[in-house]
Amino acid sequence: MLKKLQPLPPIATQLMNMVSDGEVAFGRMAEKIKLDPAFSAEVLTLANSPLIGCRGTVNNILHAVALLGLERMKSLVLMVALRNFLSRALEVPALERCWRHSLACAFLAEEIAAATCWMDRDQCYTAGLMHDIGRLALLANHPAEYARVIECVDRTGCDILECEREIFGIDHREAGRQLMIEWNFPPLFAEVASRHTGQSENGFDARAIVLLSCEIANLLGFQVAGPAPEGNADLIRAKLPEPLRRKMSGENDLLEFVSAKINALQCSFTN
Repeated sequence: MLKKLQPLPPIATQLMNMVSDGEVAFGRMAEKIKLDPAFSAEVLTLANSPLIGCRGTVNNILHAVALLGLERMKSLVLMVALRNFLSRALEVPALERCWRHSLACAFLAEEIAAATCWMDRDQCYTAGLMHDIGRLALLANHPAEYARVIECVDRTGCDILECEREIFGIDHREAGRQLMIEWNFPPLFAEVASRHTGQSENGFDARAIVLLSCEIANLLGFQVAGPAPEGNADLIRAKLPEPLRRKMSGENDLLEFVSAKINALQCSFTN
């Protein structure tokens, strides 16, 4: 099944490899992006969106890289690449649910990482965005089949991993792990893709942050399939770093925060 999946655009994988060590020159990265005019235009659109919140107008790619930094540019490049990767199936309701879940996890992971004061917020954002890449890839390439998986879970409450294995011969966690390796992403992303379900853990390394973000996203109604899980919001909130716990005093605060971020992103791509 994985052999039939379309790859990320070459420019996206080249850029990810280019910045993975954090030492690439800004000019070299800008020149690579400018080789693809359509991709450049989308990156600049997102760089100038309210979601990013830059002061002033970002007029060119070199300016964007210098102003935003390598990690944030890597996040923007990935966001544009993923949206292009999913473009054929963006009107499929099931994909919309999966896409919003991934975005919710990314924004929550970024916020949790920032509140720890020692985790890299851009790395955690990217890990949250990419954690469900296996599911997104299966759905983008086989929308009707994956829609049946979600319909089955909605109707019967069956285990989604078992449904995936029955239909595709692989579940989305293993598919994600294999894709991260095939696309030469850093090992962290393969680990997060393969181990992001279950109850969140204590601690604030990147995988624990994505697990917690996933749990909170589901609780807030950004689940992929089935009803929102019943859970004690206070217990989950107690796992947040203290600065974020003070900032987000209630469940509605988190819901409004995530919804506003997702809506701002989607408006940036449609305007």
